[in-house]
Amino acid sequence: MSEFDLESTIQELREAIVGDVCSRSRVVDALLDLRLEAAGRADVVDLVDGSLTGVPGKNMVPADWWRDQLDMLELVAINPVEPVS
Repeated sequence: MSEFDLESTIQELREAIVGDVCSRSRVVDALLDLRLEAAGRADVVDLVDGSLTGVPGKNMVPADWWRDQLDMLELVAINPVEPVS
């Protein structure tokens, strides 16, 4: 997947946020979908994995937390981490 496709997907997820809370299952599904789409990007996959382990709540997730995760994912997707040699 190209950086543009990943960025578009993240933007669509951000635009779908309505209200102060989101369904935890939808957030987890979206993170898993992002993980699949970013399979070739270890930096994005690592960040998604971190987000998956830190999803708050039992049924609902604060929308602000979800927006923050999407913001971080977008920053990493736009500015890939390059190994230093």
